[in-house]
Amino acid sequence: MASKRKSKSAQRSASAKSGKSKGGYVVPITASVQPMSKVYLGKDFEHRLAEAAGNGDSMTVLKILSFKVDPNSRDENRVPAITRASTDGHFEIVNMLIDAGANVNITSNYNVTPLHAAAKGQHINCVKHLLLGGAKLTNMTTSGITPMDIAKFGSPAWEIMNDFKKGEMPEIEEVNDVPEIPDYSIGGEGKKKKKGKGKKKGGKGGKKKGGKKKGGKKKKKK
Repeated sequence: MASKRKSKSAQRSASAKSGKSKGGYVVPITASVQPMSKVYLGKDFEHRLAEAAGNGDSMTVLKILSFKVDPNSRDENRVPAITRASTDGHFEIVNMLIDAGANVNITSNYNVTPLHAAAKGQHINCVKHLLLGGAKLTNMTTSGITPMDIAKFGSPAWEIMNDFKKGEMPEIEEVNDVPEIPDYSIGGEGKKKKKGKGKKKGGKGGKKKGGKKKGGKKKKKK
């Protein structure tokens, strides 16, 4: 009896692997796909997020953030992704990271904040997004330098921060990601095609009126 039970269980396991039952009917096998865990993503994805932010690769940043990777991730030198983006003026990525919950007052080496990095590079759009996201003007580096100190006096970045200090909120200019299509590429082609059709009609009519066919018929009659 024990041997028969073992043989039956073996047959069931074999049929399950092959996807067929004893009667030859196909048995659907369903597999559950588990979501990627944070342990599986690891530091590699965090470093890649920071690198992509510094390189201005918005598509990669968006893809990695879709896996719920920490928006405060740092690169191998412990520099946060939002600071990397602010350093090189990638304001679209700065805004993307802020929307994902990145800390705008996060510090890196020497207590440098993203606003320090944006102000130093005169990246005014980054400065605006950071200020609207809650960046503080009072943050100081280890040497006691504020974002306004690092920006040149009277520069565009300094003026924006000075106005913000007075209570004036910066305005974000809308950037159209869709390229403008010139008029000639839409209407011009249509007009050219219509003119071309008219010429073809005229050409056909000219052949009939030209007398070549009529002249040929007269010669045959003679």
